[in-house]
Amino acid sequence: MAKNTYTDQEKNTLRKMFWNSGLVFAGFNQVKMEGNAFALTMSPALEELYPNEDERNKARVRHNNFFNTHAVMFSLIAGITYALEKEKMTKGNVNDDTIENVKVALMGPTAGIGDAFFFNCIRVIAAGISIGLCADGNVLGTILFVVLYGGSQMLARWYLLRAGYSLGTTFIDSVFESGLMEALTKA
Repeated sequence: MAKNTYTDQEKNTLRKMFWNSGLVFAGFNQVKMEGNAFALTMSPALEELYPNEDERNKARVRHNNFFNTHAVMFSLIAGITYALEKEKMTKGNVNDDTIENVKVALMGPTAGIGDAFFFNCIRVIAAGISIGLCADGNVLGTILFVVLYGGSQMLARWYLLRAGYSLGTTFIDSVFESGLMEALTKA
């Protein structure tokens, strides 16, 4: 598999998006859920791609709609959206509706995958390992839980953001062509 190469601008944008994506629940509300955080996460990409302030503001409003998925999988969708926005600005073959529809279509499946893997698997394993240490009064149990559970989420957020950006528009095509979407839907 070929290693992805990013320009310095892309690296900088992805880094800023990663740190912003950690604030997924900072602006959480019952109306937009994670919509405010998605707009914040996309801000570095929009700053890069839209030199015209009016177009950038339209894109900000578009990304500040209702959005809800698992906090880790959030990064995958943000990476894909960054790639779609870039393709829209460079090639012009993606429109606003396509970007919004891809986001909406990915919310549910990624939430289910993220919940099953991180909440029901990683969290339980990390807690199981850590509880034994904590029961003996060892503070390392708490630290180990934070490192295993929180650390795995941070790593996954970083790699999913980069994977989403790298895959971009080909991600959607490959998921449907491979039959993975049908398998995930059944699961």
